[in-house]
Amino acid sequence: MAFDYAVLGRKLKDARESLLISPQDSSSYLKISLQNYLDIEAGRNRITGDQLVLLAVLYRRDFRYFVTGDYPSAESQVQEMFRRNAALSKSDRVAIQEFVRLCEYEDFLEREIFQRQSVSLPNYRQFSFGHRYFKRQGEEAAIFERERLNLGTQPIENIFELIRNQGIHIFKRQLEDKNISGLYINHPVINELLPGHCILVNYLDDLYRQNFSAAHEYCHALFDSFQGQEITYLKLPNGDKNEWRANSFAGNFLVSKQRIELDYSPAKNYEDWISLIKQIAERFRVNSQVVIIRLSELKWIDRGLQNKLFQDKSLVIRYDDKFDPEIPPSLSSGIRDKSTQIIRRGLSWHFIELGTEAYRRGEITYHKLLDMLLLPLEDGCQLLHEILTFMEVIS
Repeated sequence: MAFDYAVLGRKLKDARESLLISPQDSSSYLKISLQNYLDIEAGRNRITGDQLVLLAVLYRRDFRYFVTGDYPSAESQVQEMFRRNAALSKSDRVAIQEFVRLCEYEDFLEREIFQRQSVSLPNYRQFSFGHRYFKRQGEEAAIFERERLNLGTQPIENIFELIRNQGIHIFKRQLEDKNISGLYINHPVINELLPGHCILVNYLDDLYRQNFSAAHEYCHALFDSFQGQEITYLKLPNGDKNEWRANSFAGNFLVSKQRIELDYSPAKNYEDWISLIKQIAERFRVNSQVVIIRLSELKWIDRGLQNKLFQDKSLVIRYDDKFDPEIPPSLSSGIRDKSTQIIRRGLSWHFIELGTEAYRRGEITYHKLLDMLLLPLEDGCQLLHEILTFMEVIS
């Protein structure tokens, strides 16, 4: 059966347009004329294998998506996300597409190299709550999840590690749109039998807000995977009940009201409220606003005091007083600084450890490891040199 270059051309055009890349930029990248490139997209001109590999890199797609007719990519989910969020910048579209590639690479490493077993999450959309109050559903699901995971009512030390242990791929990356807190994609390549849960958290946010965003997107994985994709904005659309539920879940999952009632008591004056809220926020690694909402739900504070506390800048916890669970405390100061930079660019220490260990075992080549980092060649080589040297020292 002859290869269909017209189908290939349409895929190339859709991929290019989704990232807001002009035909001129693509033709320049391939070092061919604009008309020759347009003929490739129209199916009138055959593309070479080398040219297709280059475009796959430029468009942040798996090469197999372009050449295999039934390759189960996340293209429809990503395209729908871009369609619903048309204001997304070129930079953020590239970031999201690279996040999808990292999830695919991480899944390959975990399942094919390290033989990780698939994890089946509960689908709370099918659960009978006995009511249709979305915020209450979020609160009740948070209690159920804490019971299912044997968390009790204690603070969650590392929400990112907990989410990974549920078979979810989770990354951080600094996005250009500061109103985006995170996003969720159900990726069919990652798991053909179960939902392929993928979460991206905006690293531009405050560290404790990132913990909340991770738990918020976790709720979407538990309730809303059937939708395929979701972008969460800090300023929520009016009437979006799924977002109300996810916010309620995140707050209750991270901060157990039962734990507050067991370990604390209402303050006597305003200064004591400030001290109490900061103490709880630092213990549970959440922003003060989350604690204020929990205290309001416990009826410890009224609406007037709640609004006053929301406006109090003394409740803002300094960045230096916060701990990023994605950066192992055992790292040297130099590698810690490097880790902050690579997380900002979309990688995770967990992913890098998987890749470098696969390379050390001889399961993947150095070139493949470089490809997985999605960094410019020089940056990738330097990063790998520093990390591999560090691992040799501590081993």
